[in-house]
Amino acid sequence: MLAPTSTMADDENGHDGLAEGPEDDQPMSFFDHLTELRSRLMRAVGSVALGFAVCYAMVDQLTQLLLKPYRDAWWRVVDADMASLGYSRLPDTGPQLQNLTAFESVLTDISIALIGALFIAAPIIFYQIWMFISPGLYKREKRLVVPFAGTSALMFAAGAVFCFYLVLPVATEYLLTYPLNKDMGGEDAKEAVRIIANYTYTDYIKYTTRLLLGFGLMFQFPLGVFFLAKAGIITHKTLLRHWKIMIVSFFIIGAFLTPPEPVSQVLMALPMCGLFFASIGIAYLVGKPERERMAKLDAELAGMADEDEDD
Repeated sequence: MLAPTSTMADDENGHDGLAEGPEDDQPMSFFDHLTELRSRLMRAVGSVALGFAVCYAMVDQLTQLLLKPYRDAWWRVVDADMASLGYSRLPDTGPQLQNLTAFESVLTDISIALIGALFIAAPIIFYQIWMFISPGLYKREKRLVVPFAGTSALMFAAGAVFCFYLVLPVATEYLLTYPLNKDMGGEDAKEAVRIIANYTYTDYIKYTTRLLLGFGLMFQFPLGVFFLAKAGIITHKTLLRHWKIMIVSFFIIGAFLTPPEPVSQVLMALPMCGLFFASIGIAYLVGKPERERMAKLDAELAGMADEDEDD
């Protein structure tokens, strides 16, 4: 009687190559998955709650940070506007944002603290997400969970930094100058109505945090492609075949994640296009060892077939 044999992949991935559960290498039932999901959610929510407490205690400092792009853009616009009128001295008063209701400032502070908590808790949140996914992975893929969680958090932060220093200054200055350049009614002062930028505090914070979160999530794309390519789900050829659809999709996603104006949409869609083509290179490099292995296997099979024909 012949003893059952096992391949290296089976030894590495578990019996019959199936992914196994985290405890005692046993398959997980539906209710086990629900229990695991509840546990991961509780830990993620707990980390966000702790981060919220920290951020709310320093909400004034966070607000100053978020207001910096607006303040800098406002002074650039005023400087250019005054220079065009022949004035060299800037006004004594700085930029202003309105509160339209009594509790608007309180609710906005809570929103700022919550967004800050998401950034602080990002490493824990991404770790919990990857740990929840890990029971469905092969053993060789489970080894990547911790590096993936850390890289996800770093890419999330990198997206926010990219947005804060490169996108927000341009987008905010556009929003400030666009209405300032509209004089309705012609040159007659009695008929002219000048449309000026007079934004609210809440609208600006929503606009800023929406862009920061959108870019943070956008920078997860290459990591997702790396994981899918590593798992053999997609290849660089798959991405190349659908590049036109992906480009259109990025502009649609940009329209959803950004305020309803074209500059922010384009400023988000263009980096997404760049990340997409970079991801094609990532998928190519990740799939290269597998392609070489398959080419070697095909050559061996072809050699065996030639030997059989000679016999």
